[in-house]
Amino acid sequence: MPELAEVAYHCGRWSPGFGRRIKSVATNARTRCYRDVDARTLEEALTGNQLVGGRTHGKRMLFEFEKGVWLELHLGMTGSLQIRESKNGLERHDHFGLELRDSWLAFNDPRQFGRLELHRSRGVPEFWTALPPTPVSREFDRKRFDAILSRRAKTALKSALLGQDEFPGVGNWMADEILWRARIRPDRAARSLSLEEQTALYNAVRFVCRGAMKYIAPDYSDPPKSWLFRHRWKPGGVCPKTGQPLDRTTIGGRTTCWSPAWQS
Repeated sequence: MPELAEVAYHCGRWSPGFGRRIKSVATNARTRCYRDVDARTLEEALTGNQLVGGRTHGKRMLFEFEKGVWLELHLGMTGSLQIRESKNGLERHDHFGLELRDSWLAFNDPRQFGRLELHRSRGVPEFWTALPPTPVSREFDRKRFDAILSRRAKTALKSALLGQDEFPGVGNWMADEILWRARIRPDRAARSLSLEEQTALYNAVRFVCRGAMKYIAPDYSDPPKSWLFRHRWKPGGVCPKTGQPLDRTTIGGRTTCWSPAWQS
């Protein structure tokens, strides 16, 4: 599932449409992507409207249109935002499209786990401004982090890091990367951490989230080879720090990759 930086990348895919007017809207209401919005209402609200811009928060994205109209898009597991040339039209699994003068802005989702939502608000919708701070924001400070660990004291750290109310945008690979960089086992409970380990974990959260935005968000590049990311799914993959085999287990229903020789 797309995480913090991947979502930012996909939001940017529609940037060529910012400041441009929507000629027509294509919908496919038979898909599950429309479970939270009426397709006809969506078409009426966006046709002839101007796309102002887009923003992201964790795994969520929100596009602003004129006339107080906001389109929220959730990519789900397989969703993506694309630009199609007008001469080629939309493609299979493009369940939503905004037609510009010379191209289409498309939402593609083969497995239909993504969804669309329509909001109306003169300013940024209240629900958006009420979302918790992301780990890359200034508001996500050490005090907030320590409070989260206190609330989730009995929770395995891998599961805690996946909580979107506390770590917006952190998904499976990022949680593994954070724990590997902090040298902490993913199955340890938050209350088991020493003060030194808490500091290492907080620094790792900030480092990995900011690094992901630096390397992945602009053009979907991979992080450096020194990251666990580049080794975690390789058959016979080894820890880039120790050269020893990586292990895989399931924690909180999620496949978890970690290095027994490096994390304790």
